[in-house]
Amino acid sequence: PCLHNSQPECHDSNLNSMVVDRRKRTKAPPSNSSNTSLRVRSQHPAHTSNHRRNIYILHTAEECNSALLPILVIAGVWCFGCWLMAWATLYRSFSATDRADDNRGFGRRTNDALAIKLQQFLAGRSTADVDGQTSISHALRQVTDPVILEKIHSKLVKELSFPQLILGAYLEPELQLQSSDMMILRSQSPQNLTHVSYPYQPPRTNDDTHKIAGACSQNGAQWLFPTFHPSTLDYHFDGNVFRKKNLFDLRWDLAMGIGTNDGDATNKLGYCPVDADPYLPWIHDAFPSNDGSHIKFIISNKRRCNSDPKVFQADLKNLEPQVALMQPIPVKRLVLGDHNESEEVTKSMSKLWSPDASDAYNQPRYRLATSLEDADEDVQHTRFICRFHTVVIEEGGQSSQSKLKRVVLGESLSNYPYNPEHANYRKRGSKPMLTSLEQGHDEQIWNSVYEFRCPTPIELISTITSGASLLRDIPSIYVDLVPIRTPVRRDREGFGIPGVTSSFDPIRAWGNAHVLPHVAASGRWANIPICNTPRYEQQKTTVTTERGLSGMQQTANAKENFLVACVWAARSFSTRGQYAATDSSTGDRLREFLSYHLHLAQFDHVYVYDNTDVSVDSETLASITDLFPKDRVTRIPWPHRVCNNNRPGHSNPGERSSQYAAEASCRARYGADTEWMTSLDVDEYIIAVGKDWESIRDWLQNVTATEKDTQILSFFQTRALPNIDAMVPYTDDALAVCKDAIGKEVADAKCLEKDPEKTFMETYNCEPTTHPKPEAYGWRAKKQLYRPQFVLNHFVHYSVVTRRILDEPMKESLRFAEKAPFERRVNEVTEGFLLHSKTTSPDKTVNWQTTCPRKGVETKSCTVGIPSGELLGSDSTEDEDASAKVSSLFEPNCYRHSRVMHEWIPKLEEALTRSFQNRQLSTFGSQILELN
Repeated sequence: PCLHNSQPECHDSNLNSMVVDRRKRTKAPPSNSSNTSLRVRSQHPAHTSNHRRNIYILHTAEECNSALLPILVIAGVWCFGCWLMAWATLYRSFSATDRADDNRGFGRRTNDALAIKLQQFLAGRSTADVDGQTSISHALRQVTDPVILEKIHSKLVKELSFPQLILGAYLEPELQLQSSDMMILRSQSPQNLTHVSYPYQPPRTNDDTHKIAGACSQNGAQWLFPTFHPSTLDYHFDGNVFRKKNLFDLRWDLAMGIGTNDGDATNKLGYCPVDADPYLPWIHDAFPSNDGSHIKFIISNKRRCNSDPKVFQADLKNLEPQVALMQPIPVKRLVLGDHNESEEVTKSMSKLWSPDASDAYNQPRYRLATSLEDADEDVQHTRFICRFHTVVIEEGGQSSQSKLKRVVLGESLSNYPYNPEHANYRKRGSKPMLTSLEQGHDEQIWNSVYEFRCPTPIELISTITSGASLLRDIPSIYVDLVPIRTPVRRDREGFGIPGVTSSFDPIRAWGNAHVLPHVAASGRWANIPICNTPRYEQQKTTVTTERGLSGMQQTANAKENFLVACVWAARSFSTRGQYAATDSSTGDRLREFLSYHLHLAQFDHVYVYDNTDVSVDSETLASITDLFPKDRVTRIPWPHRVCNNNRPGHSNPGERSSQYAAEASCRARYGADTEWMTSLDVDEYIIAVGKDWESIRDWLQNVTATEKDTQILSFFQTRALPNIDAMVPYTDDALAVCKDAIGKEVADAKCLEKDPEKTFMETYNCEPTTHPKPEAYGWRAKKQLYRPQFVLNHFVHYSVVTRRILDEPMKESLRFAEKAPFERRVNEVTEGFLLHSKTTSPDKTVNWQTTCPRKGVETKSCTVGIPSGELLGSDSTEDEDASAKVSSLFEPNCYRHSRVMHEWIPKLEEALTRSFQNRQLSTFGSQILELN
């Protein structure tokens, strides 16, 4: 500054002093010669200008050095931090990949997938491509912003009448084969597909606003999937009992709908697209895994619904692809410009439909591999392409010009928790998965329901697990499910099973250059909503209960429950082999079941899959489940009908598809958060006996601590009889067989029914055999407590697939049991037993006096229970005077349990009283809130 200043302090002498002082501050040793020279030169006016210029340059350089040094240090630290963050991001990407599911190598993403991600990362690209110029991060910011989401929902309501995309299906023409049975390239365009939408019927909201309840408002998306026609249309499609019609002949009516009224083709509403396109999986449930790494699907095998070969040849033939979906295939990803791919692949690509240049999304392409080695390592056993997408607002020049735009968030290829074809092969005495048309039905129940998973793009995991993608239960992220279509394999050996030589030849089946069509030209399920994870949904409910907010934090890394039960039930139902609903006792039974298992058996949680037919019943089971705390009872609406309700011995044997899928859903949803699980009916009680156990939980905790190898505990089952001393005369006139000679006393009544003043447990505390129960037949209908981490597929009575298929893939497995020490029978004398209190309807007791002979006469097939004086679980006999009871006149045919009589029944009555009082308090509290 002194170069242009005439101030006295700017004289040369002062300037020299400034330089010296600066050297002192910078700890530079003073140079006498320099100072002298400077002073000498400063005495000559000719050198003054150059001298001052040199001093200024020196001053400026030293200032710059002093300022740049900390800047350079900070910049270096910042760059190093960015480098660390980049590699940390990649590491988390790898970690999320490895967390997929530890299935010992089966279905895991492996080094090949990691290498692809590494290449994408180093190339500066995201691990998933996007549509147009909209980035994934920008799309996710929109769909997690409540303000923007409200705008998106409003626009969707205007365009679709719903605040989210509508579930739909694209139906593809039948798969074509050459004369050599090799698949022909699927060269169809999107115009060759038939599109069907399946809008849901929004449930009533709790408020008076105009807002429509979201697709995830019913504990997930399971209630949206169209699986069966409503019972009100049985006149057209035939019912699920004694049916004679092939659905193949009605497949387009089933897929597209028949109109609201007879002869009225308007307002069509489809019911199920699977018969029209049998490569579409028969989905009953879809939900994210708790860690967000996968979207899980619960699928039923529709080909098992009607299997009488004399009647359903057309259905059995048409639905063969349903079996193909359980047979994994190897796939190779195609990389554009890859010189390793043959000219044949390039030629195949040119024959397939492709989007125009306006479709900026870089569509991944795939071909069917010719061997496991030819496939990418992480997709050697796959079957579906999973495309994730969302909807965002694309702003125009003016706010009024903004429009909705679909953004693809990524694609993945599915995997299975275990190979269904492998599990079938390892079953002792098993047959091929596909039965012949002559054979029809088989007993290979492990092929009735299965699970597969779509790996979630890593960018979406945190958004899904946090619940940020939902606003008022309206989803903003969806997945399209594209089946990879191949003919079904007909031999038992399958393909790619460890240690098995297969005759299947992939080159003969599809060649070495079979490229899959573009997703837009493929038949598929579209717009499947991704709801909250089951754990998040549970914690969202729990946070409003006495557990408080800490409950959400504590359950993140530990099992929340020790013992839970899954229940599939309906407000009214038909027993096997009957047309009309004949039993409406489920409400009372469920209340008693929950009171016992929650308060006395000490279960942590019960999940109730409510199968009430909303087209017939005006009331669901919500009025019962609401009597209990929401952090202990969860109701899941489950509208899927049973596809075949015939008896097992019928020529067209029953297939209770809804029940099987509900059990599979419960295990897949909630099994990760519990130590032990069981699937029960509302008429079943697991009862602790002996002197050592206060409850079933008490006994099970001891088993857990002392038997490390035990994974399955089996309760043999026999059907209890209704104790005649707990019954009253049937006085209704609804049953024709019971109308005549209705008596006023039990001994004179033509038909009997349960005394409404007594519990079901007391009424049916009458076992037909002594304990232990007979092994000859008691195992057939056994019920089990099992560890869900060990059991991979549980079918009502049996653990049909376990982790041994992964741990010991070469070992044979039993058909309906697991080998010791993994499974063992529960001791009915010292541990516990299953009381099965299945309803004996009044028409089954008609003229009971003639079938239940009096004392001294040989017992016939008596349908009511005549209790013996001998008590189970006790060395003594009944000590009360039984001479006044009706049963004293007849020959005994059943045994009451002492502990049930003297302990569990009184405690149950007390628990039922408490639940009734809780209901009154709850109703009173609701009225107060409404007044406020």
